[in-house]
Amino acid sequence: MKKDVDAIVLMNASEPNLDLSFFYSTGISNGLFEGCVAVLRHNGTEVLSSKLEELSSRKAGVKTTAFKTGKHRDELLKKKLKGMTRIGVCYDGLTHGNFREIRKCAKGARLVDVSRAIDDARMIKDRNEIRLLHKAGQIASKTADSIPSLVRKGQTETEAAGELNYMMMKLGADGPSFDTNASFGPATAEPHYVPGPRRLRWGQLALFDFGARFRKYASDITRTYVSGTPSRRQKAMYETVLDAQLAALDAIRAGAHGKQVDRAAREIVDKSEFKGRFIHNTGHGLGVSVHDPGSLSPLKDMILKEGMVLTVEPGVYVKGFGGVRIEDDILVTRSGCKLLTSASKEFICI
Repeated sequence: MKKDVDAIVLMNASEPNLDLSFFYSTGISNGLFEGCVAVLRHNGTEVLSSKLEELSSRKAGVKTTAFKTGKHRDELLKKKLKGMTRIGVCYDGLTHGNFREIRKCAKGARLVDVSRAIDDARMIKDRNEIRLLHKAGQIASKTADSIPSLVRKGQTETEAAGELNYMMMKLGADGPSFDTNASFGPATAEPHYVPGPRRLRWGQLALFDFGARFRKYASDITRTYVSGTPSRRQKAMYETVLDAQLAALDAIRAGAHGKQVDRAAREIVDKSEFKGRFIHNTGHGLGVSVHDPGSLSPLKDMILKEGMVLTVEPGVYVKGFGGVRIEDDILVTRSGCKLLTSASKEFICI
């Protein structure tokens, strides 16, 4: 917690406008906590919880005061903030309405944006966070390894996505960490595709980008397959992306620059017949959010530190033909990185 503020106040609106830093800071792993508040002080954390979420807060071992109405919550918050002169708030996670509520309850105290400080803290994972991220990654990995038996020719993208979601929950996930992407044929060239009624046909690429959420922590994995025998071009795309990912993984270690890691992957692609077809960053942060702070990008550099968890996901996309992406979750270590996902990266025919 920043020493130049008397407290940090985190406040949720209604789903989907929930500040994930609320869950990160309190350690609460169940519930939505809509309209609830976390007050972080140097001597501890207290949650002002609705009756609906009170039990989840207390079970997490957090000091909890329950409120009955929004007006009651504001009265409690005014008492907690009385006498404070500088209060930290997370601009990135606040709605304008909630900002006004905090300002009203703070009674003239200066509100200071602590978003960057929270982001910096979230980028470095502790041992328990790493354990949860590894568990989420293993659920996703086992699901990925099941894809050849779950997906078949003639199946729709939405059916395939449903199979993956069901398998993750059978394996212990709380649910998917984001909307599962199952794309077939030309649709695999759209990185943020939404599954539809398209059916898998012989000779098509099949791309699956999905993740498991486990106790609020997310995994994110992508694997690409082919229905039937792959063509020369499909093989070349896959081998190029795999080589790019391996180059990026080899470049990761504490002290390395994110731009260097991105360049290692991008150079492989741009030396191939698919030059210019890698159209997004090499990776992003991972934690309570599937896009946690941090990135492996050609545009925004950062120095990698031990304890960071990131995705590594180069891809190649050809409009009208298809795309290939291979994505894994990694933990940055002093001398390299540790894979948190372990699914096969063979170019499997399904």
